[in-house]
This record gives sequence, C-alpha cells and structure tokens, in this order.
Amino acid sequence: MTLSGAPARLLLAGLLCLLAVPRAAAVKTERLHRFAAAGGSPVSVEVVSGSALVRFKAGISSASASAALGAAGFSVATTFELFGFSAVRLPDGMPVAAGLDLLKNMPQVASADPNRAYRLRRNPSDTYAASQYALARMQAFGAWEYETGSSSRVTVAVVDTGIDGTHPELAAKLTGISRRFDPNSGAELPDNPPTPACNHASRVAGAAAAVSDNAAGVAGVSWGARLLSLKIFDDADCTMNCDDEPGNSCTTGDLAIIAAINYAIPKHNLADYGKIVLNMSIGELAGCSAPLQTAVTNAVSAGLLLVAAAGNSGAGFIDSPANCTGVYAVGATDLQDQLASFSNTDTLMITKGLTAPGADIFTTDAGGGYASATGTSFASPLTAGAAALVWSAAPSYTPAQVFDVLKNSADDLGPSGPDRSYGFGRVNAYRAVCSVLPCRAAGAEKKAAAYPNPFRPSVHHFAAFKTAEGFGTAGMKITVYTPEGELVRKLDGMAWDGKNDSGAPVASGVYVFLVKTDSETAVGKLALIR
Repeated sequence: MTLSGAPARLLLAGLLCLLAVPRAAAVKTERLHRFAAAGGSPVSVEVVSGSALVRFKAGISSASASAALGAAGFSVATTFELFGFSAVRLPDGMPVAAGLDLLKNMPQVASADPNRAYRLRRNPSDTYAASQYALARMQAFGAWEYETGSSSRVTVAVVDTGIDGTHPELAAKLTGISRRFDPNSGAELPDNPPTPACNHASRVAGAAAAVSDNAAGVAGVSWGARLLSLKIFDDADCTMNCDDEPGNSCTTGDLAIIAAINYAIPKHNLADYGKIVLNMSIGELAGCSAPLQTAVTNAVSAGLLLVAAAGNSGAGFIDSPANCTGVYAVGATDLQDQLASFSNTDTLMITKGLTAPGADIFTTDAGGGYASATGTSFASPLTAGAAALVWSAAPSYTPAQVFDVLKNSADDLGPSGPDRSYGFGRVNAYRAVCSVLPCRAAGAEKKAAAYPNPFRPSVHHFAAFKTAEGFGTAGMKITVYTPEGELVRKLDGMAWDGKNDSGAPVASGVYVFLVKTDSETAVGKLALIR
C-alpha cells in the first residue's frame, strides 16, 4: 500500500510480461458505487473497467450461456470451474454499472459482480534506518535456535507483483512454476523464472523467506520455507518503484487474485510445495466481494493458510482481502513497538488480527539489492514467515491451529487482551515456536547475541541484537565497546551500522556489546569484518 501524503492509493497492481501476447496498457478503472463500511464513512468502490464476474444458473450449459452473452455483446474470457463462475468481457466502452445491470437481468445469470481493483499496501522509504530491528523485536533469533523452517514442509506463495527470480537471496528459494495472471481476465500466463513488474513482491518475499545464515544480505523469518511467485500485475502497468504515473495505474483486480488462488489450491501438500501459506500484501478499502470470498473459502477448505495486509489508510476498518472470512489480517507496528500511524484498525482484528513490525523493514529488492520498506505489506510477510516456522515445527497442525499458536504467543500491546488496533498483539516468533517445541525455560540465559555474526558492514549494512526470551525491556540501552573496554557507540535502537559515536566506520575486530535494562544486564560479542 503506497502511503504518500494522503492515506494512500495502495495498489498492488499489474504485472504481465506477455510473451507472444501483445503488452497490455494500464489497467483502466472506474468508480462504481459507494460502500458503507462498518464504523467508517462511506467510500467509493474502484473496479476494473470492461469486465465482470458472472455465475450462471444451475442447468445452463456453457454453450447456451456463451450464445446468450454473445447476442448481447458480452463474451466469456475465463471460467473458474472450482469456484463456479466466469470472467466476462463487457462490450467496448460500456460502463461497468450498465454492464452489471444488463447481466443481472439476463435469464441465464444467477449473479454478476464487478472485478474490483486492488493496489499495493506499501509505503516506500529510501533509507536503511534500523536494518532488521524487526527480527529482534519478534524474537526471531531465539526462534531460530529451535526451528528455522523446513524446505520440504512449507511454501510461502507471494500473490503480488512478481518476485525477481535472479536475486541471489530469492532465486534458490523458488519452487514450482511461477505464473502471472491477467488483471482484466484472470487468464493464466507463463512467468518462469519470475520477473518483477515492480519491486514490491521482491521486498515482500525477502521479509518472509530470504536465504539466511549465508554471511550475506538479509535474513528472512523462515530460513527454510520455499517461495512461489504468483504475479497479478502487468509489467506494462507498473514502474519499478510501483508508482502511479501517467500511463500506469499499477492496479490489479479480483480476477487476477482469484486466478492466483485457484492456481495455488491444488499445489497444497504436493511434494514440491508442502503446506502453503498464501500472502496477499494488497488491498482495497471495501468489503470482501462475493467472488473473492468464494475463492478464499475454497482455499481455506483445501487447507491453505491465508494472510493479508490490514491496509495503510489509518482507517477504522481493514482492507479487502484482509477482511474476507478465512483470511488473517496483519497490521503494522513501528520502531517504538506502537501501532504505526498508517495501520488500519477494525473490530475484525479482535477475532482474526495480529500485528508485526511494518516500518523501515530492511529486505531484498528487485535488481539484486536491498532496501528499507514501510507498510502493512511488510508486516504481513513477516507474519507469514512466522507461520511457516510454526507449521514446519508442527506439520500436523491445521491453519487454524497455526494461527492459534501465533495469537496465543503474541506480545499483548495496547489494551489488555485482543483489541481493534493490535488484534491479539505483535507476533513473537520465539514464543510461537516454543509453544510447539521443547525450549529452554524463558530467561534461562543471560547472554545477548547479534546477527549476522560475523558482521560485514559493506554487505549487511546493519547488525541486529537480541536478548533471551523473558529478558526485561523497560529502559533498554545497548552500548558497544572494544575488548579493552573503550566506548565505541551508544545505540538508539537494536541495530548497529558499524560506526562509532562520531559517525566514522570502526576497524575490523571483535567488539563487546552490553544490553542493559532497568532490571537486567546481558553481554555479547560481535566480530566485524571490513
């Protein structure tokens, strides 16, 4: 969800690298009607022009349905047998509202819905501010002592703008056959190895499952989980920064999302995929559409675990698809472990919501590099990665049981108990993993650790620090010293860029760091290599 100034037009939009197919222009949209969201002011619904989702009445054959549609100027673009409806093209120039009215009055049609538009849930940032503080906040370092994720057990399916399949920290994690889906028709097209319509999916994928423990780059929450790229945006409709510029809308529709879900369902539990956690860092401020809910319900029934970004509008209700029944919603916390100002809230968070760090998340970027990214788009894959850890540790669990582990182990923030802002709390990967595996007693060690170690500033940019589960956090301060006890740096957060208090790079060597709170103290060592 892009957040620039106003609450953002969060488009997780278009990427179709069409091979022999002509390159599509920007996805065209229009406003259809107004949706009165519970607890919020009415908002208009943006829909993809020229298409609709139609369910035909029982007993109507495909041939008779096509003939009736053709006589009225419509045509069937794609049929989703599993979900029981078809993508229908409207006559050229016909407004969606008029097309829906005509379709609903046809005797062969049971229902007709618009192809709703969706945008990215991201808030781009140019700085590397805090590196991977999020991993320390989520206690991922402690979790990794017991579970790093199994490549044979879990895949995170990224329904997004397409992962950069050449990135050194993502390429080896890809599994199966990556696909792309037309936002206008839902048509399935090749995209293997996957290519990025813009950088969003590559950042999302890195947060969930970048290659880890390889002395380079960044770490994903689940070291072992595989990645599946399901591209629902058109290359010709997005700039690399996912901007909405003249000639580009960077938008996708219900049809592409539904097609991606349709593709993922039969892959669940296959040898090349294992369990599938499906991440959707996309959204639209509206209710869940009936066709999308049908697809989600089928995915849930098939055993997939679905998570989605709550949205970046600072609104009093969460986005679709996060508000669809069966999808777990993820809001964002900031560097102070408070609800991010842009994160949507909703009473739905009380029953199916979690939060995770979503500000300045240091992750992989399209083009082989790294970047800092902000938005609920990045809180969602951090949660998906934590779910992958739990599912790897407990492969017999159902998706509901995995979510129960995450919600019952989360750090309760805000008012006591689940609430409309934080849901069940901010995800704690260590406590989640130790809910299903035998771990040492909380607070059994009084040592601090750093990751990566050794730390190469030119490669990693930042080293993040962690303490044992149960270690008090009130008044926490981290100080770096030479082995001789000379002060090097007093840190403001839980990450170090390899510079001293004067801002100058320090020399290669071993450094001692002291983590001190109002009640406890822990010490660790970090090797820095230039």
